[in-house]
Amino acid sequence: MLEMDQQGIGSDDELLLEIQGCVKQCKPKWVFCPCPKGGQGLIEDSLFIVRKHKIFWVVQLCNTGAIAFREVSPQFMEIFSEVIVGATRIFVEFDRCHRINEWITIQDKDCCLDKIPKNVCKDNFCHADF
Repeated sequence: MLEMDQQGIGSDDELLLEIQGCVKQCKPKWVFCPCPKGGQGLIEDSLFIVRKHKIFWVVQLCNTGAIAFREVSPQFMEIFSEVIVGATRIFVEFDRCHRINEWITIQDKDCCLDKIPKNVCKDNFCHADF
């Protein structure tokens, strides 16, 4: 490992290359573009990869096609996989190694007064809700 670090290939680089290889197998149209400063944006597509007893959530960003990933636990999968699959939009932020460090699900909601049930008093709502 020390030899690899001296050659400029650290464990983050190895992991990124391994993830790229897995992505190419199942999503050959995804194109990898390096982002040395990291990046952010809405995702177009995502998948979960299980490799060497580890689970990775891998995403492709809209417009740029950049790929980012996050190692996740079985507990993460249990809690968040349905949220991720069911979300209308997901925003991610990732570092220079393409690791996702922040993510937000965006779920469009309707805010129409005509959908308030008739038996609910409108006085209970803030003016901002209208």
